[in-house]
Amino acid sequence: MKRPSGVVFSAVLLILGSLFQLLMALGMAFSGAISQTQIRSGGFPGATTNAPMPGWMPAFMYVLCVFFVALAAWGILTAVGLIRLRRWARYSMLVIGGISALFGLVSSLGTLCVMLVPLPVPSGMDASQAETVQAMTKVMFGGMAFFYGFVCALGVFWLVYFNRKRVREAFAGTTGEVVESRRPFLISVLAVLNLIGAVSCLLMAFLPLPGAIFGWILNGWGKAALYLVFAVLAALVGIGLWQLKQWAWRLALAVQALGVVNTAVYLVNPSLILRYSAEIQQSMTPMQPQLPERFQTMMYTASFSFGVLFCIAIVAILIYYRKAFQHPIELSPSESTLPL
Repeated sequence: MKRPSGVVFSAVLLILGSLFQLLMALGMAFSGAISQTQIRSGGFPGATTNAPMPGWMPAFMYVLCVFFVALAAWGILTAVGLIRLRRWARYSMLVIGGISALFGLVSSLGTLCVMLVPLPVPSGMDASQAETVQAMTKVMFGGMAFFYGFVCALGVFWLVYFNRKRVREAFAGTTGEVVESRRPFLISVLAVLNLIGAVSCLLMAFLPLPGAIFGWILNGWGKAALYLVFAVLAALVGIGLWQLKQWAWRLALAVQALGVVNTAVYLVNPSLILRYSAEIQQSMTPMQPQLPERFQTMMYTASFSFGVLFCIAIVAILIYYRKAFQHPIELSPSESTLPL
């Protein structure tokens, strides 16, 4: 039994979503630890404000951490079941699709309703600042509504796709051996990841936030052009990797090399990212950041170091599977076509 391309695509999305859930769990655990420190010390050291922290907040953060870990485990187990064409995995995907559709619909409608409610203006804030804050808040809620709408659409897609006759037959015929795809699974992951990155860059091109590359901060048409170029590159890499094109393999390596160099610039000079962060903060709200500069530097250094390691891991995957791109391989229509 040959594994349908849509099943592979869905498994990749589940794994990526599960990794995001694990990242959220790590953030909740970190927030819980920070909350405990703030409660014991009466405030965050070096912060501009010392607002009291409720005593139940750390426990709440830890509960959310466990919840996100459970969701991640569910997603990863289902993804493994999909790759192995297990019948229970199809049922699990139907449940996930139903929950995603309902959650996305309710959240999207709720977010749109919130956008219609006039926001209160803090006392002491002038009119120009109030307009900026309200505009950025509406943009933020608009982005959230779009994201929840995408989650709803994805859930509906899963409900329809995993009820198709051909897909049901694929999961019903698991008594025989599963024919492995000629495309390595990790290459499929990179392809989907690049397609998601293309959509993200396209959205960032139209958000009223500055862009940055090699320490330069861009605004207006310059920022839009930057993100549109990266959106096109990511889309080309994603489609080319999915079809095992050699030019896409080379382009993917070039993009990762560019990412490593760009990240290294900020690691060598952390003040650049602090300046960029201040630009974003100024664009969103005139309020000053609450965390001390040293703490921000530590966070950004850790995130950029992880970014370098992530780029290196992608390069290692591409090099390891380079033979899949070296010879022309005729993929079947179900393997070469994206399930969109």
